[in-house]
Amino acid sequence: MKLKYIDALRGIAILLVMATHTFQYSTSFSDGIFNNIISQGARGVQLFFIISAFTLFISFNNRIVDEKNNIDQNFFIRRFFRIAPMYYIGILYFLFQDGFGSRYWLGDFEYISVYNILSNIFFINDFNPYWITSLVPGGWSIGVEMTFYLIVPFLVRKLTTLSKAVNFTLVSIMISLILFSLLKTNFLISSNRLWNEYLFFYFPNQLPVFGFGILLYYLLIRKDYKLSKNNVILGIVTLVSLFALRDYIHSNLPFAFLFSIFIYLLSKQNLKLFVNRVTIYIGNISYSSYLVHFAILHWLSHFGCLNYLEVDNYLDYLFNFLLNFLVICSMTFVISNITYILIEKPFINLGRKFIKQLN
Repeated sequence: MKLKYIDALRGIAILLVMATHTFQYSTSFSDGIFNNIISQGARGVQLFFIISAFTLFISFNNRIVDEKNNIDQNFFIRRFFRIAPMYYIGILYFLFQDGFGSRYWLGDFEYISVYNILSNIFFINDFNPYWITSLVPGGWSIGVEMTFYLIVPFLVRKLTTLSKAVNFTLVSIMISLILFSLLKTNFLISSNRLWNEYLFFYFPNQLPVFGFGILLYYLLIRKDYKLSKNNVILGIVTLVSLFALRDYIHSNLPFAFLFSIFIYLLSKQNLKLFVNRVTIYIGNISYSSYLVHFAILHWLSHFGCLNYLEVDNYLDYLFNFLLNFLVICSMTFVISNITYILIEKPFINLGRKFIKQLN
């Protein structure tokens, strides 16, 4: 099942992420509404998570009849060949770019260890605050995504109705809030700063976001609108928890809610502003773009090829940002199109051949 608006949403998600990172490299002028808005583009990662859960539930359920006993094995093979090749190249590349030395995400660690590298190879980097995103920029989201893949077969079999999906999402929200309230002041590492950032990135905090994608699957694909009394009771308990623990709510939850509404509305009416050839094209190369744009930012900054305009007022600041964004997007999409054709697609096809041979 190919849904154009889903590919377009991936394109929108990567544009949001890239806008935030461009903003971080652009000459600052003053705080303002634009700064506050553009800095939230990083929540595009949560849009990726919602789309991921939504599409995985579609594909897994569609294959249950045809693949039967081999479906779990085939699922993990497909996911590995989809994610791992480009990520492994990313590991090698960013070791070349940044070396093994100290950096922001390593805290008081002085170098990238063998264990750090192995954690990225096996996609368990999200289980350690010093490993989660210190090797591959943005690698935290890949680790979280791969962790979610591990439980997808279980979730598909257990969350068979909208009612069950609602309960799962509500419970995961409460668990994430409770864990954060307990762990926020009980630091397990020496760096308080890294610990608090880790508590945003790590899997339990992102699990509710995936839950919203599962809800959308039942609403949009299964057309299941039935709720139970348990949903109402659990919903009230969750609202009370949200109020009681309101100081511990991360931005990923409200954004996941807003993104879900946006996706639902877009599924009913594919507005050309959002669903068009450009956003669909960008969506198709969004995974490569996610990894590649970090390298583009690094080298443009290294060679002083950003911030082309003198910033003396707010209008200059906006034009300078837009020019930076245009340059970064252009270079990223050209290279990402190449990596998509030469790396992503061949390995996706290789995964399919491997499954065919095994079956």
